[in-house]
Amino acid sequence: MEIKIDNQDCVTVARISGSLDANTVGNAQDMIMPLITANCLLVLDMGQCDYVSSAGLRLLLMVAKGFKTIEGGRWCLASVSEEIMDVMEMTGFVQFFKTLDTVENAMEAVQKGE
Repeated sequence: MEIKIDNQDCVTVARISGSLDANTVGNAQDMIMPLITANCLLVLDMGQCDYVSSAGLRLLLMVAKGFKTIEGGRWCLASVSEEIMDVMEMTGFVQFFKTLDTVENAMEAVQKGE
């Protein structure tokens, strides 16, 4: 698993590649959670993420909860594979996350507050 973080048009984009599982979630948490600050705009690009385990789903839930505790921040998942969306739907996690088909659409949504 690898995470590349960059800023585009005042939005932080974290590109996750590989598997988000028990072996990698600690590193992912260390990289993603500090990004959650007041007024931050965050897109988690899942386009290259090929697997999310229950540990990975817990991290995504932690991100969602983190955004509930800050002022003005917004976030979104982008480019989630059909397989991962199926897992999120089966577990009921999909209701906690806003997901959009492309990074560009996700960036626009967080910028507009949609």
